[in-house]
Amino acid sequence: MVSLARQNLVHEWRRFAAAILTLAFSGLLILVQVGLLLGQLDAFTLPVTRSKADLWITAANIRSWDQSTVVPARSEGVFWSHPAVLEVREMALGYTDWRTGDGARQSVMIVGIDIRPGALNGLEGFTAETLTILSHPDTVVVDQADAAKLGATIGGTAEIAGKRVTIGGFVRGFRSNLMPLVFASSGALRQINSDWSGSGPPYFLLKLDPRFDVEQVRRELEVADRAQTYGVATSEDLTRMSALFWLEESGAGTSFGFSMFLALLVGIGVTGQTLRGAVIASLKEYAALRALGVTVGQLRAIVLEQSLWVALAGNLLMFVIAALLSGLAWVMGIPLVLTWWLGALTTLFVTAIACLSGLVALSVLYRSEPADLLR
Repeated sequence: MVSLARQNLVHEWRRFAAAILTLAFSGLLILVQVGLLLGQLDAFTLPVTRSKADLWITAANIRSWDQSTVVPARSEGVFWSHPAVLEVREMALGYTDWRTGDGARQSVMIVGIDIRPGALNGLEGFTAETLTILSHPDTVVVDQADAAKLGATIGGTAEIAGKRVTIGGFVRGFRSNLMPLVFASSGALRQINSDWSGSGPPYFLLKLDPRFDVEQVRRELEVADRAQTYGVATSEDLTRMSALFWLEESGAGTSFGFSMFLALLVGIGVTGQTLRGAVIASLKEYAALRALGVTVGQLRAIVLEQSLWVALAGNLLMFVIAALLSGLAWVMGIPLVLTWWLGALTTLFVTAIACLSGLVALSVLYRSEPADLLR
């Protein structure tokens, strides 16, 4: 029975081509949409996901990482006093206006980073060349994908908070969906606007001794803050909290759920009809098998196995197209994140559609008798 299902699929592949294409594009719709959603979330939390800190200290009661305002400077002594803390560094950022010579104006987030290689308040992904560029006074870098929006050219100038800066170069992979990110050294950021220092930075980053449990240290630092002047979170917790806030505020979660439901309906509808047509086209063959004593259950196994082979072909085609789209997205600077677990879930989704469609196609066999099929 196994070989019969496979041989039928190979020799009559034209009957199943539409089902394979439908499954591939139904799965691709889910894969790419979730990948874009993950890419948007990753772009939204870039300074957090690219950080090297074990713990982030933020302002109290924030719902998203970018809402932190001031962590009291006096709190730094509390962090240093904990035996697990090896390093404490400030991290500053701020929202401001970016102006070019032609008068264009754009809201940006300027991020101050330590230009020393491997610094705790640096960001993963910055090359030694980029850090060297930022070591020059009043020099900033922006993402290549934001260059046109900011009117930025290498060697060109712009005005940030009333201070003139030079665009020293571009980076890739740091495009945020919140607003364009402008990177400067910590020293340059203080020179651009000294008011951002205030009574404390918006963030403290902590490096912990690996012998200590991160969650235990986090709870102990929270207990030490009796006045509740700051919050403590791991990078993962801060990313998750910010992602949930973004999904809630933007409505992206609801849109994704609706599109997934639509893909499910289209996949089951078209694939089911295609498989049903393939079963109808093979009714005489199935009738002959039933006349030879093959049970409906065995025929059902043949149809369901055909569905699994169709699902396999659809999944392979889906991943080939997804790989091509991923490369295109990288070239165009579009944030698209495709992970192994997303691929696994989408594979299960496509396989489930194929099996459900196969069950729909089986209704033809259930309503037919051998004598009717041989007419």
